This record gives sequence, C-alpha cells and structure tokens, in this order.
Amino acid sequence: MYIFVIWENGRSKENFLLEEIKKKFIIRDVYEIKWATKNFSDNMKRFYGPKLGNVLTKTSDCGTGPLLLIVISDPNPKFGKRRTSNGMELVNINLFDNKKLYRKLTGVGYAIHSSITDKETNDDLTMLLGKNVSDLSKNLPKNWDGKIKKLESDLIGQNEWKDMNQLFYVLNSTTNYVVLRNFEKLPENYQNYDHNDIDILTDDFLRIPYIANGGKSSFNKEFPPFVKVGGKSIKFDFGYPEDNYFDKKWAYDILNRRVFEHGLYIPSKEDYFYSLFYHAVFHQQKISDEYKNKLTKLSIELKLSKINSSIFDDIEESKKFIEKYMKNKGYLHTFSKKYRIFHNPVFRLVKVAILLWKTQGMNFLLTASKNKFKKFIKFS
Repeated sequence: MYIFVIWENGRSKENFLLEEIKKKFIIRDVYEIKWATKNFSDNMKRFYGPKLGNVLTKTSDCGTGPLLLIVISDPNPKFGKRRTSNGMELVNINLFDNKKLYRKLTGVGYAIHSSITDKETNDDLTMLLGKNVSDLSKNLPKNWDGKIKKLESDLIGQNEWKDMNQLFYVLNSTTNYVVLRNFEKLPENYQNYDHNDIDILTDDFLRIPYIANGGKSSFNKEFPPFVKVGGKSIKFDFGYPEDNYFDKKWAYDILNRRVFEHGLYIPSKEDYFYSLFYHAVFHQQKISDEYKNKLTKLSIELKLSKINSSIFDDIEESKKFIEKYMKNKGYLHTFSKKYRIFHNPVFRLVKVAILLWKTQGMNFLLTASKNKFKKFIKFS
C-alpha cells in the first residue's frame, strides 16, 4: 500500500492525475482533508519532519487549502536504490519515478507527494488518518468507488492527544522506542503520573518530537519540552543511544530487547532492573524507597540469588554489583577514560553530522549547523 498526496496548488490537475494513477496502480480510496488554517504550517512541519527546511516556502509551493489523499496498491512493485532527501534508500521505483513524472506532466512541482517505502506509507497514513496500515486495511475497499470522502481534521495530536493510549498508538506505529522506567501507571492512569517526566530512549530522536508534537530532545528547537495529553501538559525526555546517558552498546541492546506490554514498549525485565539500578546509583547517586521496592521485586522475578534487599542501602556495594554485570556484558561507564577514547567527542560530532546528512538530508544538516547544533550534544 502507498499514497499520493495532491496539495491545493496541484488540485487543478487532480482529474488528470487520478486517470494517470489508475493506469498503473489500483486506487483503493480517496480523501479530501481540510486542515485548520491556523494549524496548517504546524501540520506541514510535523508531516515532513526535520528534513522540511523552510515551512513558509513549502506552504507557498503547496498551497494551504484542502489536500487530496489517494491510497493505492501497486500490483507489480519494483524495488531499487534511489537518492532521496534521506540519502540513498531502497524504495519502490514505480512510486519514485511516477511521482517525478506526474510533477513534470502537470508542472506543479512539489505540490505532489508520494510515499516510496512501506514505512513512509505507514507513518504518513498514521499521521493523516490516525490509523496505521494494518488497521486501515481492515476496512479499505479493494477498489475505489469514485466518491471522495471529505474530512476536516488536522494531523493526529495536533491540538492535543485525546489520551495516552492515542499517543502511544501513534508512537508504536511510527517509531522505535522504549519507555525506560516508571511506566507502571501508563498508559491508562497517566492523569495520576507522579514523576517529573516520561523518559524515552529512541533511535528516531530527530523525528519523534515532530510525531509527539513536543518533548525535550537534544536536537529539538521546534517544540516545547512537554506534550499535551487529555488537557494535561506532560514532560517527555527523548534520549538516544549516543547521548552518553548509557553506554551506546547497552542503549541499543535495551532497544533491541524491548517488550510490548499494556500498549507500550518497555525494557525487558533484566534491562529494566539493571538500567534502573544504574540510573539510581550513578545518575541520582541515591536509591529512593520507591526504587528499592521496584528493584527488590524485579530481583525476585529474575531469581537473582546473589542479591538481597540490604544491598540497596549500600551505594558502594551497589556500584560493585552493577559494574560486575557491566563487565560481563561489555558495557562501560560513559564517564570512563576508556569509553571517552573509543567515543571521542570530535569523532562523535562528525558521526552525528554524517547521520544527519544520510537520514535527514543536506538541508537539515545545514540548518542544524547554522543553529550551532553542537551545543545541543551532551558530552558527559
């Protein structure tokens, strides 16, 4: 499944485009979506994410009236590498090439958008319609009946999220993340959430504030540090594997071993125990009564026979216990000399710049450089 979007400035050619699309693809459904005028630029910014560049230029190119969303199937997909705004990507060549062709035939340029990968399709539909591909497919007709469905709806979560279930449905559909700790009351009982913020580890750290419509991130200057959910402003802190909060290897292991429970992704029990223990001892330098209770319960569930609750009252013994585990796993303290040698800040800055160029394109890299993104990278 893929999509075409015809923005307002291209809709004078929509009948022609619909006929052209029918020749090569199967049109499944068509929607006219009207965004609130006051939110149009913000919707556009969230839809395209950090690679957008100048939002005013984009809205001028595309127009600010209702857009046409065309959901299609490709009966004969062909895949190959193409250079996109995200760098070299494996894409559906049919969509990639025909998007360029339709832009040329109509002369409307960037007023035509299409998805070119499965992930892009899923992300776009989730944001535009509030349903991922799997859920949308359940009631999607095999062939379009010729009627355009009209919707007046901003991107999901634009004004605020209805509740935490809705927010995590979208995060589950679009990003690779894990809620590091204090998730026991989420998502249902978020109104009684009694911690300062919700700590999330993600390898999609550039895009996730755009999807969530807020949250603190090393690279986020576009959104506030909180996310509006059900009339409440909740702080989200988005970390990423190379931010030196944990050893990079450990951070990726936590992401790779994540488990899905009660509507969101959380660490495996082992990762939860040791990452929470590490956080309390080395970040907070104290173990609260709440964390003692959680760690005691987890140690019993993990059948850690060499530990008893008294260790949580002794910081030095706690450090030794954690460091033994880290040594066995090959994890290092990010403040250690050895870690700093292998993760030199200058090399790390170059690696981040290359990552930005490959994943978000030169426009975003140049914008980030102008904003001195170096100061947003934490060197512990």
